[in-house]
This record gives sequence, structure tokens and C-alpha cells, in this order.
Amino acid sequence: MRTRTVCLVLGLTLVLAAAAAGADAPPLDLKRYMPLGEVKPDMTGVGKTTLRGTSIVEFQVRVLAVLKKFGPKRDLIVVQCSGAGLEESGVIAGMSGSPVYIDGRLIGAVAYSFRWCKLPIAGVQPIEQMLRVTDASPWKVAGPAAGRAAGRAWAADEAVPVPASALASAGLPAGWSERGACQMQPIQTPVMVSGVTSRALDRLAEHLAPFGMVPMQGGGAEMELPEVTRLEPGAPLAVGLVRGDIEMAVMGTVTEMVGDRLYGFGHSMFGEGEADLPMMAGVAKVVIPSLSGSFRIGAAGKEVGRLVWDEATGVLGRLGDQRAPTMPVTVRVTGPGRGVERTFRCQVVRHRRLTGSLAASVAGSALTTYADLPRDHTVAFRVRVKPEGRNPIVLDNLAVSPNGDIYVEAVVRNVVGLLMENPFQNLLVESVEVEAVVEPVSRMAEIEETRLLRNAVRPGGTVPVEVQVRPWRQDPRWIQVAVPVPADYPEGKYTVVLCGADEALRQEMREAPARFRADDVDSLIENLAYDERRDQLFVRLEAPGKGIAVGRDELPNLPETMRSVLTGAARRQVTGVVGSIVTRQPIGYVLQGSSKLEITVDRQAPRD
Repeated sequence: MRTRTVCLVLGLTLVLAAAAAGADAPPLDLKRYMPLGEVKPDMTGVGKTTLRGTSIVEFQVRVLAVLKKFGPKRDLIVVQCSGAGLEESGVIAGMSGSPVYIDGRLIGAVAYSFRWCKLPIAGVQPIEQMLRVTDASPWKVAGPAAGRAAGRAWAADEAVPVPASALASAGLPAGWSERGACQMQPIQTPVMVSGVTSRALDRLAEHLAPFGMVPMQGGGAEMELPEVTRLEPGAPLAVGLVRGDIEMAVMGTVTEMVGDRLYGFGHSMFGEGEADLPMMAGVAKVVIPSLSGSFRIGAAGKEVGRLVWDEATGVLGRLGDQRAPTMPVTVRVTGPGRGVERTFRCQVVRHRRLTGSLAASVAGSALTTYADLPRDHTVAFRVRVKPEGRNPIVLDNLAVSPNGDIYVEAVVRNVVGLLMENPFQNLLVESVEVEAVVEPVSRMAEIEETRLLRNAVRPGGTVPVEVQVRPWRQDPRWIQVAVPVPADYPEGKYTVVLCGADEALRQEMREAPARFRADDVDSLIENLAYDERRDQLFVRLEAPGKGIAVGRDELPNLPETMRSVLTGAARRQVTGVVGSIVTRQPIGYVLQGSSKLEITVDRQAPRD
């Protein structure tokens, strides 16, 4: 039995040595922790969490089982909780990270639960797995020995090799709704949201779901509460996503503190390893019991440091004055009533996969803060996104009912997201600015009919075409346009397509996909800056011949033999190119639909 105890303590010592990284780290008191090998079914203990305000309350736990290899090289402790109202609520979203103790020693953090479970049964992340999370390498124990355990003194200056499994991320948790009721899963991570409309909140939920996060309407940051700055095991822990006129913060619980290091959650936020996010104290407001999953509403407090590492077994923060970088997002909205202008200013975290969605949510919410958009509306918007060290991308266009706010959101999300997730290099976005003017009328129109006034034309001439468009809730009207035919066009039949900007872009992407291929950051920015005003009629005249594109270089109108030679000899990617001559006519409407006509180019045709 003594040999077994020595092995357990030695194993815990080797693992927990990772927690005291750096020469300035305080010594690690191994007597505070219980090795996983000592945890047995039917052992009882207590957990600590915060359900209201900043007061830490205790609940009771009984060990049901220890699951070996619950995850890759990871184990899990299963406990049943009681007390603090958990019999009624079950395990609560926001409890993630709540420390659990047996005989006064920390065994781990509440981190997992079963969906629809009748009892408050939780999965506890073992503390030795959490304390592997580190932002330093190599890991060493600094300071004097932690003490003598089972007859062996731990050498304080003994270096511990970094286990590869401790640095490997297990990936992102699947969305809560996609997991079965028989699977233990990470407890939902609530995101406290304030200043966001329900429309924007619903769309944000879709983008947070892959991370196991659920947005909830909560209170804004409470900066004036003096007690909110207190951090200790069991206290609320917040990670800021958006600060300012609109606020969003992930809420969990502090598990352990060692010097300036703080461990929490017991599972990942994003699971991507290195992180740099604002870390704040928090305050709990109220627990909402629910059959589908109880949750804790809370609010973030003062910023106290940075979240620096994020793995499958927990998150690591560093307390101090150093602040995580953020990106300013400014949205100015005018109208629709009496020309009132409102400005929203926020700071959004820089995260490769999430910044675009957060900035988009700010923009969409600003459009509908005081009232939904009118049933019939047009949003004239300008989006300005400034990549670091490069000229800004400016998109100036229109969005029309029924969902103009969704369109503006999509523009912001796509531009910011593609810049930050580009495969070429790490590229930061310095700022996002959105200006929007809301009109209480819809400038949408449908192309209903087209007709040729003359179907034969000489090279260098024009073909008159009439287009019938029906503006929204108005009578149809006819518009006449002239289709120019270049002087070098050979005789033959050609297709003419009349359409709006959206359909014109789709056709161009089909005809010449190489134009939209990005080979580097500069070509990516060029593609993202490409914008066509949507209040135009596009006339696309089929070009003679066919060409190819080698990479992004187009060789149009090649003879068939040359096409075959280049296609066979080219080492770079080769795609076909079908050209069109495009003319544009401002029309004042965002056109839907399209129409196709056929004209004949004939040198003997009557002159114009």
C-alpha cells in the first residue's frame, strides 16, 4: 500500500510541476491537491461557486465514478451534486470551473454535464490535467520544495519535460444541440450580452454554437462595485468579447490561483492554445432553472488581466496591468425617422474565427436598436475595413427589405472574417467603420420582361432593348437601354443577359473564376474591395471565342489549338474563361431576376 501511495504522489508531483513555470512563480503547494488515483467512488466533498452577487457558496458532491480515457489521454471524475438549490436547477451553465474539494484538497473543476439529466450529475476535470495548461516552456517548479510527501522530497529545481499531449488541443466542442442526451459534454458556456437586439442575438447564436457558447441577455459591465474585483476559487470569471455601447462577455468560474496565474472553466473556450483576450472579474445576478438547461445570468466587472492560453482541459489567465489588444468598431446610423443620427462605439477582441461575427453583430444591432427596420426599407451603407499596414477596403452600396440589417451584417462578417482567416499570413484588422442611412421605402424592383426593338446589328452599332421592371408596390415601367456591339465582333449570334448586380456577379464568377482566386494577401484584398453598385442595370453581351486563365492571368479569345497546347503545358492551375462585354446603366433600384435575349451581328444589317 505504501508503494502505491508513493506512485500516486510522484505522478501528481510530475504533473503539477508544470503549473509553476518561470523563475518568478511562487512555489506550488502540492498538499493542496489530491491525485486522481486517490479519488474513489462514494467519497464526499464540497464544491464552491457563485450564484448571486460575489458571495461564494458551497454545495456537496459525492463521487460516482472515475472514467479512464474519457478523452485522448484524459480522465474524468463523475460526481453527483446537492445543496445550493442544485437539486432543482441541475448543473448550471456558468458553473464551469467551480472547484471541487475532498478532505480539503482540490480534485478538479465542474466542467461537464448530461443534457436532460434528472439529477445534478457533473463531470469534474481533474486538477492535474488543468494545471498542465501553460503559456511557458519548458515547465519548471521554482522556489523551495513544496514539502515531503510519502517519504520523498520533490526537488524544486528539477526540470520537467513538456508532455506533447498537454499542448495538443482537442479541437472545438460541437454545438450543444448536436450532442445526444447520452453523452457527457462540456457545460454550455454562457455569453452575457447587453445592448444587442433580439434579431441580432438570434443570428449571433448561430455563429457561437460551434464553440459550445450560448448568448444570453444579461447586464452590462459593472465597473463601480468594489467587491467585484475579488478573485478566488469559486468566484465568477469573465472573458470579454465586446466592450462599449454593446457588451459581450463569456462567463465561467475561477478554479485555482497560483501567484499571477488563474485557472478556470475546466474545458476550452475555443480550444486553440495561445490566446490573448481581456480577462475580468464578474458578478452573478440570478440563476434561471430550465428543463433544457439552467443558466446563470451575470455581468463582467473590471478588467484584471489577460487570458493567455486555452486548451481542452481549461483556460489560463495572467493577472496584471497588461491588457489584451482590441479592435475599434464604430457604427453611425441615420433615420429612418426625422433624420436622427445615432453612433455606437465598441471595442471587439481580435480572434481569428470570431471577430468578423462579433463586429457584424454590432453593426446589425445598431440598425435595429430603437425599433425594427420599417417593413419596407432601404439601407444605404458604407463599410470601411482597415487591414494593418494596407489601404482600407471601402464598400459603398445598398441593402433592401425585408432584411437589410442581415445584408449589412454579412458584408462586415465576410470582409473581416476573410481577412483574419486568410491562409497567406497573419493579418490584423485595425478598425471597422459602418455608416448607414435607413430610408422607409424599398428600392427593390423585379425584371419582368424584355424585348428587342431590333435583333440584327452591324459591328460597331447598338441594339435597342426595352426592359420592364416592377418596383416594389408600384406599377411596372419600361426602360430603354442600348446594347453596344464592338466594331471587331465577327458575324454570328450572341446572347445578351440583362440583370441586376447580384446576378451579374454570379455570372462573372461562373465565366471567369480565376478573377476571384486569391494567390496572396494583396490579391485577396483586391477581391474583397471589388464592389458593384446594386442600383444598376447590367447588360452582359457574350464575347466571341473562348480563352483560358493560367493562375489569375487571363488569355481570352484563343484559337482552339492554342488552348489545347497551353492547357497541356501549363504547370499552374488552368481554368476556362468565357468573356462578356459589360455595360452598366444606373437605374435607382436594386434589381432582382434576369432576362436573356439573342442578337445577330450581321455586316449587312440596317444601319442604326
